[in-house]
Amino acid sequence: MKKILSVSLAVMMLSLCALGAFANQMTISTSTNNDEYEITYPADTQIPWEAAEQALGNVTATKMWLSPGKTVEISVVSQNGYNLVNRTDAAAKIAYTLTGTDAIAFFPGDFGKSFPISANVAESEWRQAAAGEFSDILTFTAEYKDA
Repeated sequence: MKKILSVSLAVMMLSLCALGAFANQMTISTSTNNDEYEITYPADTQIPWEAAEQALGNVTATKMWLSPGKTVEISVVSQNGYNLVNRTDAAAKIAYTLTGTDAIAFFPGDFGKSFPISANVAESEWRQAAAGEFSDILTFTAEYKDA
């Protein structure tokens, strides 16, 4: 009889513990109604004379709170058609190419993701270049859209 009573009491206690576990539920949530993003772009930089390749910096996501299925794509355009133009003689140019700019896209959660950008100048461009100060301006455009 003691065994039956002990087993019954143990079953009853286990039942009460199981009920208590189901009764204590908690939901934790957060939300934002606005997609937000921040992107940093490279600052002004110098290309050393006769350098074949020069790192210009990174395009980096410093905040990337996007809805699922959204993306932020970055395009880069040169003011002078990817030519460094002499400040005193616009006909004197040094052609260059950019690497790292053809597929810059950020997706939800890409906080801290970076894309390095470099300028490349062929040796033949340096050989024919006139002396002087040359420059170009790059424009970065961010487009928020469906992925």
